[in-house]
Amino acid sequence: MAAAMRSMVLNSTGVMGFLMLSCCAMMMMMMKGSDAQTTYTTFAESQYSNQFFIAWEPSNVWVVNDILELAVTEASGTAVQSVNTYLFGYFRVGLKLVPNDSAGVLTAFYLSSGGNAHDEFDFEFLGNSSGQPYVLQTNIFAAGVGGREQRINLWFDPRADFHTYTVIWNPQSLSMYVDDVMIRVFQNHENEGQAYPHSQGVGVYSSSFEASSWVTQGGKVPIDYSQAPFVSSYSNYGIDSCVFEATSPTACSNPPAGTWWNAQEYQSVPSYRVTQLQWVMTNYMMYNYCTDTARYPTPPFECTAPLF
Repeated sequence: MAAAMRSMVLNSTGVMGFLMLSCCAMMMMMMKGSDAQTTYTTFAESQYSNQFFIAWEPSNVWVVNDILELAVTEASGTAVQSVNTYLFGYFRVGLKLVPNDSAGVLTAFYLSSGGNAHDEFDFEFLGNSSGQPYVLQTNIFAAGVGGREQRINLWFDPRADFHTYTVIWNPQSLSMYVDDVMIRVFQNHENEGQAYPHSQGVGVYSSSFEASSWVTQGGKVPIDYSQAPFVSSYSNYGIDSCVFEATSPTACSNPPAGTWWNAQEYQSVPSYRVTQLQWVMTNYMMYNYCTDTARYPTPPFECTAPLF
């Protein structure tokens, strides 16, 4: 995910960027009608500018009724990135996905440290043709090693309303949730020789862009720009974490006593969370790297390690 974003050209700044932003905002006003209850705000004047900045293509970032909207057009996608980087903590977003035909569009919420040996935790939503189910792909990188893709069908329509997607990360465990349902967990097995993300600060990213080569049915259904703009909506961000400083890289290594996201409930997997994991795997799992014997004749260590 981070590599795909870094390949994008950063442009549309200064006067030209302002003119494009104004033009797009006017387009949205016309598309949404003249409802007096609709409020349009520039990103710089919005609540989001306190924690995030626009990583690329400012003209495709809108704030409507305090909702952050990211658009994909024929010209470009876009992304916002956190001002700070963080080590361990709680990271949440409310997200409503692109309605109607979103084939070829990748919408994401993820954490990444960047670099070749990066740590990264992904929620990636794979666009679809109208009427087809949305697929959520998650992936976890530790010290640059990923290849841990899991894909699930969601048990609701993520285009109809906002739903909450969360990462809880501490020195012992990293877990991911959809509306407080645990969908996967990655635990610390460094003593067994497996890398675990514990020392690199990560940025928080929200992005949406065209990825027709693989997103929808393995690339069989490309994006249809006649349906553009493709707009995803973000809100209700929550970050409870230690701000990582490169000049003091160990300052966040040991969360203070009483830190809620470092409590035993989140360092291990309680029985009710095991039940949730089993429910998701039994009813909604479409692809699991752990069972892909063609790709991994010997399952990766975490696939067979018991949960603690």
